[in-house]
Amino acid sequence: MPRRPPLELEALQLEHVKPMLATASKALPRAGAWHVEFKYDGYRVLATRDQVRTRGGADATAWFPELPGALAGLAAGHHIIDGEVCSVG
Repeated sequence: MPRRPPLELEALQLEHVKPMLATASKALPRAGAWHVEFKYDGYRVLATRDQVRTRGGADATAWFPELPGALAGLAAGHHIIDGEVCSVG
């Protein structure tokens, strides 16, 4: 019979998660499992189907109302998306 998690376990909340931040470097690493990303100037956020928070913890849901709606299409379960929100204009 599969084990069930204890009932007191809560779903992970945005307040429990710190965003991953890029580390600046003047040279690419030569060993290890590294990923490289371009640095765009935007807002680092954590987002769920219900809310968006900046890396400092400010509620940014009203700033980016399209994000929770876009995440509504994810498969069932609890998801937290970590990323940079940028506007191209």
